[in-house]
Amino acid sequence: MDINKQDKKKKHIWTVLFVLINIAVIAATAINEFSGKPAGAVGLRFTKRALFYLGCTGLCLAVLICAETLKYLLMMRSLKEKVSLRVAFETAALGKYYDCITPSGAGGQPFQIMWLHKHGYSDGASSAMTITGYVTMQAGFILLALYVFVAWRSVELEAIRFTAYFGLLLFSLIPCLLVLFSVMPKTVKKIVSAVIRLCGRIRLVKDPEESTARVMEMLDSYHSSLAVIAKDKLAMVCLLALSLIYRIALCSMPFFVLKMFGASVEFFHIFASTIYIYATICLVPTPGNAGAAEGAFYLVFSAMRSDGVFWAMLIWRIFCHYSFIIIGAVIYGVNALRGRRRGGKTDE
Repeated sequence: MDINKQDKKKKHIWTVLFVLINIAVIAATAINEFSGKPAGAVGLRFTKRALFYLGCTGLCLAVLICAETLKYLLMMRSLKEKVSLRVAFETAALGKYYDCITPSGAGGQPFQIMWLHKHGYSDGASSAMTITGYVTMQAGFILLALYVFVAWRSVELEAIRFTAYFGLLLFSLIPCLLVLFSVMPKTVKKIVSAVIRLCGRIRLVKDPEESTARVMEMLDSYHSSLAVIAKDKLAMVCLLALSLIYRIALCSMPFFVLKMFGASVEFFHIFASTIYIYATICLVPTPGNAGAAEGAFYLVFSAMRSDGVFWAMLIWRIFCHYSFIIIGAVIYGVNALRGRRRGGKTDE
């Protein structure tokens, strides 16, 4: 079996696994939600109030997409590259699309680098924009999570609190390594090499030397790419601010969704709970954190004794996850039609 067939087989396996996990978790939460209740006891009622909060959820989606698009426009300008609204939007949206369909969200950044390069941006600029966008997004979530962890502790969160702390610790690994690498590169290399050798001795890593080389190459690549844009201090501050706006919009969605069902909840309570959920599920390697996201949402918000938690969970996932898949599919469809009109040449 050649490499291409093996890759296709792995993709099919992950796709099937992704679908099965989603079906299993949704089915389990539905059974738990509706068992023992009369038919129609809890359902979707599109009143004016519900439509208002649904619109607010949609607005959150629009805000976060705009924030991510603006990041690429800002980086294009900072690097003195051609500024294209269409390319910025497609790079942002398709990056999220691949984050949602690949294990651990590992497909987004490689695709974005390829997409930018295909549209005429240099290898250096493509890497710099993608890596800077990724690292500032991580930094935005870390700052937000640290604030929430200090400012908010609730009984409903006891089950996931320490998992969230550990998840944030691992999530912070790359940004922290990059900061330390900038200050003391030799020391960081020695520490990383020692840790990987230790993992090799206890057989967590198969080839310590090769793994060390890959990590060092990644750190060098990330550091050099960040350094290109980091010269523009104002741009970096704006990128971090836009990343915070993205995270705030994303984590505000559950509040508006729960309010659709008349839940008597406070904004910061739901917002903080959502931060804990995202910090917890970042440990799960499934595409889009499938299964863990639905389960964690239901676990936390069902404790608030609000009717319609199952439907709220479903609508939340549609907006924060499946909408990116739909938008990505639409972009590919539009580009395919545009390519046919140009005589068969597409942007894929």
